[in-house]
Amino acid sequence: MTAKIRFALLRRLLGDRKGVAAIEFAILALPLFIMIFGIIEVSLMFFVNSSLDASVHKISRMIRTGEVASSKITLATFKSKICDDMLLSFSCSSGLIVKVSVLSDLSSATSADPIDDSGNLAVTETYDIGKGSDYILVQAFLPWVATVNFFDLSSAKLSDGRYLLGSSALFRNEPF
Repeated sequence: MTAKIRFALLRRLLGDRKGVAAIEFAILALPLFIMIFGIIEVSLMFFVNSSLDASVHKISRMIRTGEVASSKITLATFKSKICDDMLLSFSCSSGLIVKVSVLSDLSSATSADPIDDSGNLAVTETYDIGKGSDYILVQAFLPWVATVNFFDLSSAKLSDGRYLLGSSALFRNEPF
């Protein structure tokens, strides 16, 4: 093959535009799908966290008004009420950790890190609903398994790869 024929073939090949859209789609498809699934994952996580927060505040009101004390609701029942009130609870009933504690005053309310240095959940469940006029801190933690696990959303993960969603409510019991 002469150089002239090779040059003509190369020129014809470079000038051919058939299949350009397929090649461009193949190049852009992976970043597009990563962005779409990332948006779905983050929005689902925020939705579940918002649902957990609303449920904790709603069910904690039962402590505040004295309904928990008068009905003698246990920790297991309290946790199931939180999970039942959530729209999308997924593994809420098996993974939810609740810490209800009485505070001596508002200045003793501190935010502790629920994840220790090795990435394990370091929260001990307590259930002290106090009495009338006590300050109560209700904290709920829900380990969350990523639905689309293409990438890490943050470094705040448990050692087993799950994320930790949390909610808290601080209030003063009504006199009962």
